[in-house]
Amino acid sequence: MSLFVKICGICSRSDLEQISALKPNALGFVLWGKSKRYMAPETVGQWETPPGIRRVGVFVDPSEAELRHAAVAARLDVLQLHRVSNAWKIDRAEFQGLEIWRALSPEELQGSFKHQGLGFQFDRFLLDSYDPQTVGGTGQTCNWNQARQIVQTVETPILLAGGLNSDNVAEAIRQVQPWGVDVSSGVEVEPGVKDIAKVKAFISACRAS
Repeated sequence: MSLFVKICGICSRSDLEQISALKPNALGFVLWGKSKRYMAPETVGQWETPPGIRRVGVFVDPSEAELRHAAVAARLDVLQLHRVSNAWKIDRAEFQGLEIWRALSPEELQGSFKHQGLGFQFDRFLLDSYDPQTVGGTGQTCNWNQARQIVQTVETPILLAGGLNSDNVAEAIRQVQPWGVDVSSGVEVEPGVKDIAKVKAFISACRAS
């Protein structure tokens, strides 16, 4: 199966349309109000995406009501959750047809499996660098050695994120062998404004790996 490629932090219809033409597997929309890349679910819901490109909503410690509203308003396919506890859970019946991903650092995921385990069955894990001031888009790589160990031992598919760009993504893929990759700041002019040439180069590097 080919590598899954997600371009995150889409903040304009123009960027969405140009990036969609490059055929990534998914586009991510940050629905957390404290982010520089925040978009209202209702705005995202007005934007059309081509068939086959998945719509991922990014949340930070969300309530179930927040997820229900955003899933409908933004017409999401995936809920990507940051900073939720290992005790977090929702009623799957309320979110039929949606995948639920959990984002955390390699250290956090390894510690969770070692000490407590994860009660909720997530569909994917996204390994990202940790910054106490923000969520995602940090430009910092995570620990690729730990990420590789996780990929080799965890059955749940893994996306690699954190500090990726067109110059390093091929090496990251070679080292970690993830199911997919996720980029935001590595293809931007500034937070929320994508550099389409960088996006094209990133996707090309992924497809060539």
